[in-house]
Amino acid sequence: MKKIVSFLRDYAEDFLLCLGVVLINLATYRISMTAGLYCTGASCLTAGVLLAVMARQPPKGR
Repeated sequence: MKKIVSFLRDYAEDFLLCLGVVLINLATYRISMTAGLYCTGASCLTAGVLLAVMARQPPKGR
């Protein structure tokens, strides 16, 4: 049980964030295909920049 709680504590935030981005993109596609493509592009661009910044930072334990 402690493993499950630990896993949820570590990854629940990431899962909910990704789920939120997916739902926002789906809602935007329902409004308009062009707006959906812009929203998806902005989401991918933001995720790419965040991953690049996180990759340059040293691990927390060091």
